[in-house]
Amino acid sequence: MTPLVNAVRSTLLSSPEVSRLVSLRRSTSLFSQGQQAEALYFLEDGLIKLTRTNSSADRVILAIVGPGELLGDEALAREPAIHQSDAEVLSTASLWRIPRDLLHRSAGDNADLSSWLLDHLLHHKLMLARKVELLCLHDVEYRIVYYLAELSSLVEPSEPGGGHQLPLTQAELADLIGATRETTSTTLNQLERRGLVKLSRRLLTIPSLVGLREATRQKESIAPAVLHASTSSMALTANGGI
Repeated sequence: MTPLVNAVRSTLLSSPEVSRLVSLRRSTSLFSQGQQAEALYFLEDGLIKLTRTNSSADRVILAIVGPGELLGDEALAREPAIHQSDAEVLSTASLWRIPRDLLHRSAGDNADLSSWLLDHLLHHKLMLARKVELLCLHDVEYRIVYYLAELSSLVEPSEPGGGHQLPLTQAELADLIGATRETTSTTLNQLERRGLVKLSRRLLTIPSLVGLREATRQKESIAPAVLHASTSSMALTANGGI
């Protein structure tokens, strides 16, 4: 249990102002983009996806969070703010809803809680920086194996030797990695032939997390060389070639 989880449990969850939301089903909405941020949520179990949509209805999944995480960071702002994403249940989830007023009173009275909340915001900033790096500097296959390995660590194996089951559609995975559905589907089929993933309706199964992480490491080892070659090629083109 992390220090932040300890601080949240000991300082906030015992308050009568906090409400518990139990066994929320897939597709249940917690809050919507543009809605007033009135509470911070502490995820006890399950998975939640955070999705942002632009004016053309194009979507990107900013993050998928698991047990022990906080969501609804906009409630931490000193002035009232609106949510910058939709939060929707991916797998059966239980959460605690912490009202904004209680959150600010408690943080003002408890320096340790304030400190851990700042660390939480820094962690989310680093996650978004990593996402930008993945989108700009890595190919679709690397993004897929990276995120599947990350998400697999958030769920328990279905049974001994049964692998990790991710309640994720191919369309959702495409939104997460920033690729088209067609490219994502083609790459997943290639990974399935290599035994790294099993495909089924609204479910991706990872037979071996060790194998998937090894595939990620292999892609990481060749990525710098590919990036260097690409950069050199662009430089030559810009200078009119050799």
